Amino acid sequence: MSFANVSHPKTSRDDASSTGKSRETVDVDEAGPSEYHQSQGVARMEAVRRTAQGKTGKGTLYAISISVIICAWAYSLDSSTTSNYSAFATSSFEQHSTGLAYLSIATSIISAVCKPFIAKISDITSRPYTYILVLVFYVLGYIIVATCRNITSYVVGETFVAIGSSGLDLLNEIIVADLTTLEWRGFVSSLLSAPFLINTWFAGQIVEALSDGEKWRWGYGMFAIIMPVVLSPAIFTLIYLDRQAQKMGLVNIASSNAARREARALAEQEGMEGPRGEVTAKAAQTSLTWRERAQNNLIEIDAFGLILLGFGWSLLLIPFSLKTYAKGGWSNPSVIAMMVVGGIFIICYVLFERFLAKVPSFPSRLLKNKTFIMAIVIDTMYMLAGQIRGLYFSSYMYIVKDWSVSSWTYFNNTMTLALCVFGIVAGLAFRWTHRYKPLQIIGLCIKIIGIGILLKGHRATDDTGALAMSQVLIGMGGAFSVVGSRVASQASVSHQDVAVVISLLSLWSKVGSATGAALAAVIWTDKMPKMLRLYLPSDVTDAEVKTFFGNIRSIRGYGIDDPIRQGAIRAYRETLWYLVVPAVALSFIPLIAACFQTNFYLGKQQNAVMNVAPDGTKLPSEDTRPEPVINAEPGSFKYKLLRFWAGK
Repeated sequence: MSFANVSHPKTSRDDASSTGKSRETVDVDEAGPSEYHQSQGVARMEAVRRTAQGKTGKGTLYAISISVIICAWAYSLDSSTTSNYSAFATSSFEQHSTGLAYLSIATSIISAVCKPFIAKISDITSRPYTYILVLVFYVLGYIIVATCRNITSYVVGETFVAIGSSGLDLLNEIIVADLTTLEWRGFVSSLLSAPFLINTWFAGQIVEALSDGEKWRWGYGMFAIIMPVVLSPAIFTLIYLDRQAQKMGLVNIASSNAARREARALAEQEGMEGPRGEVTAKAAQTSLTWRERAQNNLIEIDAFGLILLGFGWSLLLIPFSLKTYAKGGWSNPSVIAMMVVGGIFIICYVLFERFLAKVPSFPSRLLKNKTFIMAIVIDTMYMLAGQIRGLYFSSYMYIVKDWSVSSWTYFNNTMTLALCVFGIVAGLAFRWTHRYKPLQIIGLCIKIIGIGILLKGHRATDDTGALAMSQVLIGMGGAFSVVGSRVASQASVSHQDVAVVISLLSLWSKVGSATGAALAAVIWTDKMPKMLRLYLPSDVTDAEVKTFFGNIRSIRGYGIDDPIRQGAIRAYRETLWYLVVPAVALSFIPLIAACFQTNFYLGKQQNAVMNVAPDGTKLPSEDTRPEPVINAEPGSFKYKLLRFWAGK
């Protein structure tokens, strides 16, 4: 895939190391604005990259890669199995419909808001020690879930898990962005999802074995043991390389020019100039108390702003899942108060970020970054539409098809399987074309077709072939969209902002997911009881209808040809239609936004705005490719069209 009538001057793609040319650490004053500052965590990861290449060879770099992939394998097994237990767990507490919505909203908001926290912590400390922090939350959460006795403790446990698992996912992606070039970024990041290709085939057997009674607790609890074991090699390897880099003085070489100049100035004053900067770094250190350090770290994390954001979205969206059971529905004073206070918190967050925050969680330079903003629009609306369609889709399949639990699980993982396969394909296509925009647009078109297949007149389809094809097409299109947004957003910023960009893109994607879950809950809780009452036999009491609404296992207990089961199937088909239609309509928004993306060239840089390699060294000019030359008359329609396509 290439631009029509847009040419590029030929450049060598050989790595500078192969040509024998030396590389120097990039001067940030040359690379960007004078206020550019590189955090300790970023500098340490650049040093880790150089340590792996220099003293210890590439063996440790491969060790990190293998360890991260093993961690991704365990994480994918978690996602492939535990997502199916939520229907059983909420049904055990007789709160299936409202429980699923409340759980989705709560975990989406918490995992979204915690990611900027985690990204900032990894920047101001280091990546491996942040791994340890999120692992503690992950293990503690699954212990709570496995031992819970009511819906409240179950949601609390899942909230801790959401913090831990989103942190693991975030750190894996940050490590990939730290250590890879743009041309391979999409492919390598997609490899983190490759374990789904294996786990999908036996996840169903695990779920079926643990689907009876209270066995689902073991399904959650086993990951409190598995994850610490598989993640330990990655943590220890990173800590080892980090310490080696500090001993060699490479951390200081990789740090920002402003910090190096300050260190040199202090050293020269006190006569402490030393080799490779080790002593000068010590001279630059300030003697802060632990209270001052904690305060500075909270300011850099923007803790107050993110707390406002988290409480705001939680209070605004949770009432959507509670209004059905609240006395008076939307007129209930508590529901009204939660939404009003939530709205006020969000307004306060905006004002705080604009006028008071010393280190905003959404820096103004990113607000001016068109590519990043478009990536946020694409992924937020993608997740919003996807969650409207998908929140109750698994429950729909559980009722309308008389499949075994393992077959049901296989089907639930179909879209994930397609996402993983075509994510790798997308990464290779981006590597081959060195572009992402055209393929992302094509992917979003395919996704719209996939969702549209679910419609059959004024009800959702129950045709097995159409359902399977829909999942495959949604996964295929989604893969090109998700990988495209990921690469575009990371290419549009310097290395310093990569962790923040990854976390913010995830944050707003999760907000979109939570909003979609809230809207789906409103539609489902409004339509489903009415449809069940309409289509179930007249001898079914209102109390039984309420039971069927709250526990899908009670419906599943009837044979596929039983009038009660058939009535429930009709009710589910009619209700799902009201979820699929808005999902199709909303899916056009990401497609429009994708047309405004900047189509960066994906070369050997860490990012497309600074001419530096992943290890922080400056690249020779032949390692990058100049801007495209548009072969058209300036001012003509053809020129404007090609310039728009390039995102200029």
